[in-house]
Amino acid sequence: MNQRPSSPPDPMELKIVLAGLGGQGVIFTTRLLAQTAVALGQPVMASEVHGMSQRGGSVVSHLKIGGSKAPLIRRGTADLLLALEPNEAVRNLPFLRRGGIAFVNAENSLQPEVAEHLERLEIQVLSLPASRMAMELGSIAVTNVILVGFAAAHSSLPLPIDTLRETLTTMARRRRELNLQALEAGYRAGCRMQETGSMRL
Repeated sequence: MNQRPSSPPDPMELKIVLAGLGGQGVIFTTRLLAQTAVALGQPVMASEVHGMSQRGGSVVSHLKIGGSKAPLIRRGTADLLLALEPNEAVRNLPFLRRGGIAFVNAENSLQPEVAEHLERLEIQVLSLPASRMAMELGSIAVTNVILVGFAAAHSSLPLPIDTLRETLTTMARRRRELNLQALEAGYRAGCRMQETGSMRL
């Protein structure tokens, strides 16, 4: 019996900037998203821009899923920003396009000083106290995974949570269960935000 060829994956085109401080897991987060996209059959290009990562300095990573093959994302063209620290979110806001979305690890939203910029470019900021949630789970090290789960609950990041779980299971050899719990915690928080329409939890 002849088998029908499997259908090609739906094309995805997404530009993501990831930002944080050294030690917060920016590179791991980039790999998690990239490998999940590859598992879905999508072409991926990632570029890591290290700052003073060993001293807690800025670390930025660019991730392109589909689209052009240029490694870096030009300012004003990114669809999403995932920021593990509020000041790094502000520093990298210029990368977002009009109508882009920032997912930020913050107790509150960003500083009032950037409100005019956000409003002018119709940029949405969704904040979550991911560090506090990570501490409640027992390790600040899973803050980045919580933020990924949080973003995955939003339609702007079309990476299925099931595929993210599978990828995380293969990547997180140490503390696998903790990482999966972190992903679920962030995802549930994101789902609650979508249901309530609140900008933060």
